[in-house]
Amino acid sequence: MARLTAGLRARAYLRQVQIRGGFGTVLRRGDETAGDILLKVRPVGADGGGRAVEVYAQATLADGQRGWMRLGRPGFTDEAAADAAIARAIRRDPDLWVLELESDGTGFPLDEPLLTG
Repeated sequence: MARLTAGLRARAYLRQVQIRGGFGTVLRRGDETAGDILLKVRPVGADGGGRAVEVYAQATLADGQRGWMRLGRPGFTDEAAADAAIARAIRRDPDLWVLELESDGTGFPLDEPLLTG
């Protein structure tokens, strides 16, 4: 089975959010073909309603289920902590894409599932 490129997947995620009336942007462009993707999800509103910025990485569980796992539990209390986690991930994987998405508070902004372990 052919694997979709990272660039194509990143553009598809942004489009999925935009179709739902949300906002998303590329914070960091990684390798077009082989990069993985991180999501920085922020709550809508200037103050975020007191909710934490969340960072998600793509993951595959041992049973083959694919989805997103949150970094930090339950999230990052401030922007600087989220950005530091992203910077550490980029040092480990320089091909990494980073997308920023706005969450409307009704749940995870993409169709793919959240994984819990």
